[in-house]
Amino acid sequence: MPSLPKAQRRPWQAAPAKRVYEQHAARSPEYSTARWQRAREAQLKRCPCCAECTKQGRTTVATVCDHITPVRLGGAFYDPANHQSLCRPCHQRKSASEGREAARQTGTLPH
Repeated sequence: MPSLPKAQRRPWQAAPAKRVYEQHAARSPEYSTARWQRAREAQLKRCPCCAECTKQGRTTVATVCDHITPVRLGGAFYDPANHQSLCRPCHQRKSASEGREAARQTGTLPH
């Protein structure tokens, strides 16, 4: 069955705007520092497996160094005691949960 040709952008049309995600806009500039990169690498070397997956009996390679207590709630940014190794899906799940909780506390999301 024939298909329709792909729509092409004409030279006089503006390029579509790239989506900017709010999470990255609110991201602290400290994540770009060499100090944070060293702390992140040290954490992932200390604990190469995802902490949440390990609790559930799975073995998954960690790729994200997460703050146990979010920095915006008073957690220390560089303190190794406030770091845990997580895989990306577990980190996204934890971050979404924290975001929902913060929204409930500020009243921007229904209970």
